[in-house]
Amino acid sequence: MRKFVKPLISAAMLLILGFAAIPANGQALPSVVDSSPRSANGLIVRYAEGVHRVAPDGQATGENFAGVSLSAPRDLGDGLVALTFEKSLSNSQAQQVLTQIQKDPRIVTAQIDETITFDQASVSANRRVASKPWKPIAQLATFAGFLEPLAAQRAASAPLSLRVLNAVSPASPRTPRLKLTWVAPKSLYGARIVGYRIERRLTTATNWSVAISNTARTFPSAYVTAGITVGLNTYYRVKAITQYKTSTVYSIASSMKSFAAKVAPIAPQLTSANVIFASERASWLEQNLNQRGGDSVIYTAVATSATGKSFECTTVSNSCAISGLSKNVAYSLQVSAKNSVATAATDKVEDPLYKTQWHLYSKYSVHADRAWPITQGSNTVVVAVLDSGITSHPDLEGKILPGYDFISDKTSSRDSDGWDSDPTDSGDWSASEDSSWHGTHVAGIVAASANAIGVRGVAPQVKILPLRVLGTKGGAQSDLIAAIHWASGISVAGVPDNANPAKVINLSLGTESTQSCDVGTQSAVRSAWDAGATPVTAAGNAGFEASRSYPGNCYPTINVGATGFTGDLSTYSNYGNGIDFSAPGGDSNLSSSAVAGSEGMILSTWNLGKKSAGQADYGLEEGTSMAAPVVSGVVALIYSVRPDLSSEDVYNVLKATVQQFKPDSECAVTAPNYGSQTKVSHCGAGIVDAAAAVKFAISYESTG
Repeated sequence: MRKFVKPLISAAMLLILGFAAIPANGQALPSVVDSSPRSANGLIVRYAEGVHRVAPDGQATGENFAGVSLSAPRDLGDGLVALTFEKSLSNSQAQQVLTQIQKDPRIVTAQIDETITFDQASVSANRRVASKPWKPIAQLATFAGFLEPLAAQRAASAPLSLRVLNAVSPASPRTPRLKLTWVAPKSLYGARIVGYRIERRLTTATNWSVAISNTARTFPSAYVTAGITVGLNTYYRVKAITQYKTSTVYSIASSMKSFAAKVAPIAPQLTSANVIFASERASWLEQNLNQRGGDSVIYTAVATSATGKSFECTTVSNSCAISGLSKNVAYSLQVSAKNSVATAATDKVEDPLYKTQWHLYSKYSVHADRAWPITQGSNTVVVAVLDSGITSHPDLEGKILPGYDFISDKTSSRDSDGWDSDPTDSGDWSASEDSSWHGTHVAGIVAASANAIGVRGVAPQVKILPLRVLGTKGGAQSDLIAAIHWASGISVAGVPDNANPAKVINLSLGTESTQSCDVGTQSAVRSAWDAGATPVTAAGNAGFEASRSYPGNCYPTINVGATGFTGDLSTYSNYGNGIDFSAPGGDSNLSSSAVAGSEGMILSTWNLGKKSAGQADYGLEEGTSMAAPVVSGVVALIYSVRPDLSSEDVYNVLKATVQQFKPDSECAVTAPNYGSQTKVSHCGAGIVDAAAAVKFAISYESTG
């Protein structure tokens, strides 16, 4: 009797793993009872496709998850593998091992390899039912609940005709997205499709990873957006997820398709200026694969004159010469990168007077044009302009914050009321001179908007806080001290607190001083510096030692000398001890060699009124009064990317990134620093470089 029963049970176990045989009368055989102290031999697992059964260290793959020693994998056919425990484990221990190894993503299925035994109770039970004849296995298979599990266990055939397409959204051209389409499996074996699993692997890899575990839809297509490396060839395949009652299995995998995702390129970063002349090449930084959008790129450089006439060159390199340009004519330069997805171009400066503003883009400029792709300034950064006040101008519209008038002399202020909340420039004209509109000119150098109207500031997006301290008789030190305090957010008795404390305080003013800085102003600039507001001062225009010019001789400030178009010291600029840095302030003596229309000076916002304010316009000026706001604009750009920096940090950033002076120039000559052995240029550490400073500031480690 035993010989008859055992083969029948073995056949059933091979057909339906884990199901008991059913006799002819429909009565199930008794459950197998395990009385052995070792009821589990090991595990039966199915590895994910492509996974090696033996790990590089010689262990069975998954042993690290199992937490116990496993024997070498033994093939059981149809992808099933036996892993034997090298030491005896109890039922509970084996169950713990099963739980752990099921966490291994390389293993698709796992179960305990149980020891099947027959105790006396089982034999007796078999004897009791054996007197009734058994029906053939084929007939047994017709019983309800027997064929159905067999169908659910069989994997559907593979999805067909897999295609992988680039599907970047126009709304997010730099975000990779792929669309996969396929044809549903032909053979489901009675099951139904409940979704699809999408897998991927690199061409250099052997293991598949999950891109989408379940699309949860039966439509044969899906978008993949996560985990994509642009430009890198990747294989994709699809499996159907089929279900019959409570049984869910994956189909055979589709054939695999290789594809490299592509996105839009980024705009090239110019290394030449965005204004170009006939003798110059257009150039930009070489782009890596990601910057090119994972694709090959064609670059086009277009030079446009003030009349709108354009010339171009095309290349796959990172520079080209544009032919046809006329001598001594400034052309706006725009470079575009085009791949199979889209085109990206450098910003085109639309401000019509920009070409005249050589201090922003020329060889010895502050290279603001190269900083703008990173930042044009933040509208949360405030630059206080302590000057003659402000007038209305379209290039300053929307960026002027509520300031204050700190001129206490009612005659000098021309508004007859001393300190008040109106910083409007009432004009500083005299019998011999028209009003200068000095504060309006300085404000435009710092922050004239990029609005295609006229000129552009160094930091077009920052805000201006106008404080009036200069009238027809100049200004009083006491008024200046109060204004410095108020600008930096320090309370001043009798004046409402400043709702918009400045990060930069521009002081384009000064007078000759035979002594060092007075105690009051010294204290004010120190308080502002410590409060996080950086004072920037003009070194003076008298052509003597800068240490004799107030308030640039106060400490701590950033004191700025002026250079001309050729990068050398301007003929009027103070120099020597006390100069921290230089910046373009203009020099009309270089008119013939400078950009046409500039006369070698600095173009900015202005007013046509002779006495009181009239029509807004643009004017040329020169002086350290122009160089200081150029540096104030650069400091504002630094604060825009690193608002956490201290004034000392900003000074260090500027010093670490200055341009060297032109060789053999007057600024290149060094002299002892205040009688010490250290020699410095009498134009300061160098010409301030906005692009280099902003890039350096981003990763700068603050000292405070």
